[in-house]
Amino acid sequence: MSVTDNRRAPVANEESPDRENARAIRARQRAIGRELRRMYDDVAQEAVPDDFLDLLKKIDESSPKKAS
Repeated sequence: MSVTDNRRAPVANEESPDRENARAIRARQRAIGRELRRMYDDVAQEAVPDDFLDLLKKIDESSPKKAS
């Protein structure tokens, strides 16, 4: 009685589950990176609020001047 090996040789177009998982993780990371860049660009384009500019001006005026 012979035992038959039911495993099949991998086909060139098939990927191992580990490789598929790694590819899916990289795709998610790229998507997250794109979304973070888009959000950063949106925030970077916003104007600085006047209240914040006034506060910075007050801080500059109250800090001691450095001698040149």
